[in-house]
Amino acid sequence: MSDASERGSVEDASGVEDSADQASTEIGRSMSSIWLRFSGQRPASMTVEMEPNVVRCVIEEGTGDPPADDDAEAAGESGLTPESLSFSYNATAAITRATGRRVVAFIPKRDRKTLTSTQTFILDQPRRRF
Repeated sequence: MSDASERGSVEDASGVEDSADQASTEIGRSMSSIWLRFSGQRPASMTVEMEPNVVRCVIEEGTGDPPADDDAEAAGESGLTPESLSFSYNATAAITRATGRRVVAFIPKRDRKTLTSTQTFILDQPRRRF
């Protein structure tokens, strides 16, 4: 009997890990797409770190090469920069959609010298049923 309950807990734990992996993959894709739309360039790499109440995306920006013609039009639109409020709205919406939890704080940090951007999202506590 204890063997079956142990298997159930192991399966539950792997299910949680699978859903975290799926959320991490979805966040990576969404943030890459949002970054492309607002900066005009695809990120060189994207790393997503997930903790219980924090999601951190580390984006290594592409080289300083000029964007392609299609991307240049998107980057040329007014207000479409990674520092804009529209970027933060789209990024927090992507995190909310992927995690199913509300974002209570968004902390962007961009290092132009190393061409690295760190987007930190603080998530609301999950609801508890009593």
